[in-house]
Amino acid sequence: MIGIDTCFLVDLTMNGSPRHEGALKLFNNWKSTNKQMYIFYNVFLEFQHIVTDPKRFTNPMTMEQAIEQSWFWCDQERVRIIYPDDQSFGRAQLWLNQYGLGRKRLIDTHMASCYANHGIDVFWTANPKDFEIFNVFDLIDYSSNK
Repeated sequence: MIGIDTCFLVDLTMNGSPRHEGALKLFNNWKSTNKQMYIFYNVFLEFQHIVTDPKRFTNPMTMEQAIEQSWFWCDQERVRIIYPDDQSFGRAQLWLNQYGLGRKRLIDTHMASCYANHGIDVFWTANPKDFEIFNVFDLIDYSSNK
């Protein structure tokens, strides 16, 4: 089962991203399989924040476009949106403490914990070092356009 990082969704969607081609290649490969994709709900919040930012993109999306794109993913047959529960919240709190992670690692830690709780074993990200510490995923780094 595959989980995605926010950067993957941003890079896939935004042609102006330097990692767009790598994300597109990975996505097109996935389309030829029958694998499910899982998306942590907060990925959409971060996505909307990033793709509407004119400091990051010369042609940012409007909020309406970003919301429409989020709905697109929610409607896909092989995509499942997942949410934290008591167990994933507890695991994230333990990981934050165990690994001495601070405030800048809160969202990623909760995302990783929720994915782990749902049995996700493959994780697509351009930032694998952010998730290596948890040692629960096969991290797929698409950023070098492999």
